Amino acid sequence: MKYDFDAAIFDMDGTLLDTMPYWRYTGIEYMLAHQLPLFPDLIERTFYTSSRKLIMENADRLGIAPDFDELVQELEAFMNRHYIYDANLKDRLVPKFLAALKDDGKKLCVATGSPRYYARNGLRRLGLLDYFEFVTDNYEGEYTKDKPEYFLTLAKRLGVEPARCWVFEDALYAMQSAKAAGMSVCAIEDATQCADKEAIQALADRYILSYAEWPGFLS
Repeated sequence: MKYDFDAAIFDMDGTLLDTMPYWRYTGIEYMLAHQLPLFPDLIERTFYTSSRKLIMENADRLGIAPDFDELVQELEAFMNRHYIYDANLKDRLVPKFLAALKDDGKKLCVATGSPRYYARNGLRRLGLLDYFEFVTDNYEGEYTKDKPEYFLTLAKRLGVEPARCWVFEDALYAMQSAKAAGMSVCAIEDATQCADKEAIQALADRYILSYAEWPGFLS
């Protein structure tokens, strides 16, 4: 066994796919689609702020109240088009890294905040889908990624002990949940998470810019 763990749980956006910038700019797509004004101060914060947060701030400024669930569905639909047509790999080594883990007998899954039926579109187009036992999201089960129970459920579904799992993530809140579940965390740097960089580095068991940095992978 080359890698001393049994399973790897991968986030998708910002971890396997370089799609976090698209997520950030869906806010602009939404405002353009609804013919809402684009205030310069909000535009300046777009890359580092949740689209949902910016849209709601914009709506509050305009004195309107969009339905939040409908807003989320619309943003996710924008992202599905990106998954289908123009999403790229986070790192050109992603397929090779996944293949190395599979060849070593690891069980792999994807745990994404995006709808799993949309996520599969991007993973399939980039040739990654078949590496994974399953793809799950925040909608499928009882818990979401901000709860340790979410990750404990995934370990049970994979048939492994939580302590034998590595979680590959770019978002601090999900890393915190994974650590609370007793798992090890590899943080993948993403520019959209720069505000949390110090906290992520302090929490993560490993912090990498590229999968080439994973010990023993290219040796």
